[in-house]
Amino acid sequence: MAGRCEASYHQPESDGLDPVRPIDLNQINSVSALMVAYRDASFGARRLGEAADLLEHIVRDPACFTVLTLSGAMTVAKMGLVICEMIERGYVQAIISTGALMTHGLVESMARHHYKYRPGLDDRQLYDQGYNRVYDTLEPESNLDEAAALIQSL
Repeated sequence: MAGRCEASYHQPESDGLDPVRPIDLNQINSVSALMVAYRDASFGARRLGEAADLLEHIVRDPACFTVLTLSGAMTVAKMGLVICEMIERGYVQAIISTGALMTHGLVESMARHHYKYRPGLDDRQLYDQGYNRVYDTLEPESNLDEAAALIQSL
């Protein structure tokens, strides 16, 4: 197979392509600056930097009506205070959520805990021991039993 003649190659800059750049921690003195630098990197770093830009744009635009959609795993992931802060700061105007979010929130308000999952634990064995795995976190079934008992007592 014959190679292409170099003259037929496009030039990235004239095609409007932006170069990726290295992350130089010596030039970064804040998380905000790191997010800005991530925009010019690749893979997950770029997605994180672009997401930070989008979030900032949404928060600063007074005409933007923001609907936050949540799954129950957000409480298990310990994002409850972040969500509350987003609401209190006016970043969010409406929420759509699963019932699981409220159930896990109720569990936490009852001073119950979620626990770190240790890789390699067998899901069947965890189930038999009374644990539910939510991604990389464990929810004791007893937490849910106590929440159900509280609701039934009301």
